[in-house]
Amino acid sequence: MRGGTSRAVFFAENDIAKYSSEDKNKIILTALGSPDPYGRQIDGLGGGISSLSKVGIIGKSSTSGIDLTFTFGQVDVRTPIIDWKGTCGNMMAAVGPYGIEENLIKTRDPITKVRILATNTSQLIEAHISVKDGQYQVEGDYAIAGVPGTGSPVKLDFINPSGNTTGSILPTGSPTDTIQISPNKTISVSIVDVTIPVVFVRAEDVSADITKFPPDLDADTALQSLLETIRVHASQKMQLSNGVDNSLISSKAVPKVVMIGSSTSYQTSDNRYIATHETDLCIRAISMGLTHRTIPATVSMCLAAAANINNTIVHDTIGAAMQGPLRIGHPAGVIEVGAEMKQVGGSWQAKRITTYRTARRIMEGSILVPLSSLG
Repeated sequence: MRGGTSRAVFFAENDIAKYSSEDKNKIILTALGSPDPYGRQIDGLGGGISSLSKVGIIGKSSTSGIDLTFTFGQVDVRTPIIDWKGTCGNMMAAVGPYGIEENLIKTRDPITKVRILATNTSQLIEAHISVKDGQYQVEGDYAIAGVPGTGSPVKLDFINPSGNTTGSILPTGSPTDTIQISPNKTISVSIVDVTIPVVFVRAEDVSADITKFPPDLDADTALQSLLETIRVHASQKMQLSNGVDNSLISSKAVPKVVMIGSSTSYQTSDNRYIATHETDLCIRAISMGLTHRTIPATVSMCLAAAANINNTIVHDTIGAAMQGPLRIGHPAGVIEVGAEMKQVGGSWQAKRITTYRTARRIMEGSILVPLSSLG
């Protein structure tokens, strides 16, 4: 399935439930072609980068008020690791269409609302799917930066996505924190947990050019090393790990790191010109140690939430109160995300985060996995 700007192999929960956790992981790694020291996943269905190396396990829910369950795995390209700690907003757009096409849920024309439980984070999502004569309508005129062509829009409402991983929107209790990089170097960050924990850092504070293409940023090994150091230390501040080494091992996907910059003109990866007035800010997101070619949907939602929280780096970069959806400039273009936030006393709550994606089934069938992979 293609969901938003990502692609994943979806397994039916009933098909894979009979395998042990160890064998399930081996099957998935082999199916996607990981680990691949050449970074291509040439021996599987992965695409060699984090946004194309994902897996979803979809089940019919037995819980009242929930239609489908979605268990997400981020498959590392070069190492035999599947990170089950986060979820994926892009691939979430494909869960409802998959459920309709697999006859797991009843449909209603012209819009079917599908209630999905992201099992990794216990997050409830309402997906609004275009349907005609009981069938998912793939085609439409909605375009997403980073995806060729157009499709039918899938509206995703993340319901009360506050602190799913850490228990708090501001896990450290502060809108800004300081990371001690070395005895003589500190960097200010904002740590926010809405849909997924994200560490926001100003691009200028890490001497990065926010308009550069992802491959150029990836080639800057010193920058990537610094960003990973920031991510690891932020993980400790969020109490997601007991130490630096454990943080590196336990999750390469959570938290994410995002470099923030003010609105500026830039060229997209498909050579389009984005003018300064078209965005509220520009970003480059890091996923699994590499610069994301667009932006993870969960990260875009966290950005929209952070933009509404006073004194975060995101809010201060915009320099004004949010009016309407946040317009985020990323390598492939612009995405708009709306956040319904509420401040109760001294705490923030995210009531609802809304985004639009498209999705399409690319193929269906059997994946062949050598028995030796289970040895």
